This record gives sequence, structure tokens and C-alpha cells, in this order.
Amino acid sequence: MGIKILLINPNRMQNPPVIPIGLEYLATALEKHDHDVTILDLCFASSPIEILKRTLKEGKYDLAGFSIRNIDSCVYFNNEFYLSELKKLIDCVKNHNIRVVLGGSGFSAMPNEILEYLQADYGIIGPGEVSFPKFLELWQTKQLNKKILNGWDYGLDDSLIHKRTKKVNYQQYVTNEGIVGFTTHSGCQNQCPYCIEAGTKVSFKKITNILAELEYLVNLGYTHFHLCDSEFNSDLNFSIEFCENLVKKALPLKWTLYMKPFPYNERLFQLLHKSNAYLITLSVDSDKITQTLNNYSYDDLVKIIDFCKKYKIEIAIDLITGYPYETLDSTKKTIEFFQKHRPTTVGISFYYRIYKNTTLEKSIRNDPELQKKLTRMCSEKENFLKPIFFSQYKQSDLEELIAGDDLFRIAGLVPGVNYQL
Repeated sequence: MGIKILLINPNRMQNPPVIPIGLEYLATALEKHDHDVTILDLCFASSPIEILKRTLKEGKYDLAGFSIRNIDSCVYFNNEFYLSELKKLIDCVKNHNIRVVLGGSGFSAMPNEILEYLQADYGIIGPGEVSFPKFLELWQTKQLNKKILNGWDYGLDDSLIHKRTKKVNYQQYVTNEGIVGFTTHSGCQNQCPYCIEAGTKVSFKKITNILAELEYLVNLGYTHFHLCDSEFNSDLNFSIEFCENLVKKALPLKWTLYMKPFPYNERLFQLLHKSNAYLITLSVDSDKITQTLNNYSYDDLVKIIDFCKKYKIEIAIDLITGYPYETLDSTKKTIEFFQKHRPTTVGISFYYRIYKNTTLEKSIRNDPELQKKLTRMCSEKENFLKPIFFSQYKQSDLEELIAGDDLFRIAGLVPGVNYQL
């Protein structure tokens, strides 16, 4: 039997604002199972608590779900911790005797710690399209025997076609420089030692369904898109097939995407150009060991930059540098490389946000010398929920290497995102 569910977007970041597509995708899945779903979007709310109170009073909901996109702003400069404000919203819901379920990429980073901190009832790790309906089935029949369900075990429901915009005010986002997002898959098989998503199961959507989703949005007048996959080219054959079909569909749109430096071939860039992809954000590590873990080298970066220039695609490098035991000479080599093989822009991050259960966290735990380079003291009981960053460089070290070259910018000094130039 279906129940009445309130899905809440507490993310109020507006540089630019981000449409809560995860909640829209979840709503499609829940409605397939006959649940009554409302999305409460607090992004532009002047008084989130008051709006939430009014919504709860009017709606008589059986369950509330919060999407946590980020624990904090993820960058060292001007860092903001979001969970303390979120706790006020969750307390408000619990005061109405409504059970609370947490999800989203931020929650999946450290689910046990976040569940405890926020005093919520349940959580879903990873994709929720299949796992959340399963959770509800178990919850309603009193067969639920754990607080957190692992959505990576369930993957995506590839039968769904998402006809979005009905539950979220898109025009408000677009007016404020937001871009309409979409996804082609979930998960990432990269092995970045600092990343919470490294080695997670990859599940793909049906290409015909993705195109139907895009066509529906285009017919409503939305023609500018950002692909929200962590890395578009997780599977080269899938990426090429998607682009081939997008070209055949000939939708009047333009789009941006994230990529990793492997796998790729020239055909991919040809098709990206033909499908009106105009900007690639490429994730790059200067650390040689991390490059090797992810199967690429500087030779690959040369080819990718050259392909982008050949096919008239802007390329923004998202560079992270200064990993434990990496030398300043390694960083200098990377800076000099991009000065020679010039992309459109290079954003440099040199503070690593530490997340529990990553290779980076284990390295920090095991080496007292590395702990001296943290932004605050780290106790044996540290759960890393409140931000701690590792950095072995000063800002002046990077500024000296950049030497005033306006190709480069230090990420986080000015608010913004890496998929808008």
C-alpha cells in the first residue's frame, strides 16, 4: 500500500543553485510503486524552518526523506559546515512524530556518523531508485532489520523514464544561472585514494530512456544541460553509443560534462562535438601514483587537450595536487606541463578534505608526520565529520609556481563551480 512521503531538498547553495534531480529521480521511482510524493525545495526559501512547519502541518506525511548533497562546502577556503543547520530541519520533522530517512551523495560519504549526528532514523547509501522502494516495503511490513540500506547493491531501475519539472520550480533555478542536470549512470570504478565514491558499482541507464528524458525537457524549453555523472567515460563503449544516439536525435541543446583521462579515443571527441558538448571538466592528479592507479599519463593528457582543440570543445582542468609524499617538484612539473599544453583553464586544489574509510584517511592515521600537516588536530577517535584538510603547501608556493599566468586559478578563493567558465 502506498504512503505519503515528503522529500526535502535542504541545499541552499546558490553559486549557482543546483536543481535537486536526485529527488526528482527518486519521486519517479516511488510513484511507480504507488506512493504519494511531494518535493519541498528549500533552496530559495527565506525562512526554511517556517516553510517546513507549514508544509508538515498541511500535509500529514507518513515519512520524510532528506537529500544531503554535501556535508560541507568541500573546499578549505571559506569552508561552510552544513549539517548543524540541517539538524534544525530534521528536529522540526521529528517533533511532528514523522520518521526521517537520509540519502544523497553527502550522506553516502559517512553514513553512520551522519545518522548519529543528525539523530535521524534511517539512511540509504548510494542510488535510491531501487533501494528506497525496497526499504519502504520492508519498513511497512515490519521486516526492516537495519537502519542503513546499501543502494549500491541494488543499482538503478533502468525501466524508468523521468518526466521532470513537475515538482520543482525550474524557472527559478535557470533565472539564477542554474543549469538543468541529468545523469547516464551511477558509481565509479576509479581508484582515487581520497574519494568517497572510488570503486563503487557502476550501473547504467537505458540510453533510449535518457534521450526521452532530455527530449521531454527540450520540449519544455530547456536547452542547456550539465551532465551530473561523476565521470562520463566510465565505459567508453557506452559513452560513444550515447553520443551516437544523441547526435541522431538532433535535439536543439548544448551540454557540459565531467570526464576522467581514461578511457577515451578520438571518436569520442568527434561525437561530443557533433552532439553539442561545449565544455569538458577533466579531473587530473599531479601525483604519479594516483595517475597510475587510474591508468593514465601525461601522454594521455596531451592527446585529450589536442582532441578538444581539434573539435572545438573547451576543456577545464580540475587539478588536485600535493598528495601525501608527493614533492613540490611533481607539482611544478604539472604546472609547467599545462603552461606548455594549454587547456582553457586550470583550477588548482591543494587541500584534501579527509573522509573516513578512504585510503587517504588510513595513510593519515598511520603516519604522525602527515598529521602535522592537517588543518586541525586529529584524535584517535576522530570521525572526520567536521572538516579536516591535509595540505603540505602554502598558497604562496602555488602562486610562485603559477607566476601570474592567468591560465590558472586557485580553487575555492572565489565561490563558483568547475562546470561553468
